[in-house]
Amino acid sequence: METSQPADSVATTHSSVGRQSTEEAARALLALVSAGDRSAMAELYILYFARLANFFRHLTAHADLTEKLIDDTMVEVWQEGASIATNVTVSRAIMGLAYSRGQKRFAEAGVTRPPVPPAIQETGRDSPLLATSDTPSNPQDFLVGLPVEERAVLHLVYASGHSRRDIADIMNISCECVDVLLGDARFRLRRSFRSPDD
Repeated sequence: METSQPADSVATTHSSVGRQSTEEAARALLALVSAGDRSAMAELYILYFARLANFFRHLTAHADLTEKLIDDTMVEVWQEGASIATNVTVSRAIMGLAYSRGQKRFAEAGVTRPPVPPAIQETGRDSPLLATSDTPSNPQDFLVGLPVEERAVLHLVYASGHSRRDIADIMNISCECVDVLLGDARFRLRRSFRSPDD
């Protein structure tokens, strides 16, 4: 059953959202979403669209999956809004749902890694990490060869700026596992981009 707020209360909340920090704004919008406010959901979608698009592009390396995964994630936010705890940031909660959605998508497809995009398949290299005669031509080629978990960790650390503890919560793993995944990704990076003289 949907509860409704008085129109002046909703208007006041919406008008104050723009003056708040991103977290405060997201929390205010989430409260309205929990009450069934569709316009607040649209604002929250816009607020997180770019962040989720970057995350899914790095996770899947497939632009055609990105929008579907964003939509699926935000549907979960709509359904789970009221249950997102106040002791975690909205960003951490939404990124956790996004990571879970990505993992479910790969499990449903029966793959352990996302398929290699056609542009890279045309080069004849299914995995840049297996190529020994040359190094990947750019970082995106390198990322395609990483396991999904390592891609996620790299993105969450370097692109999103999440803390080790946040990443552990987002991915539902221990902080030690975050360290291992990050260490493995860095090792692969060093190995792939080292000069022939090393």
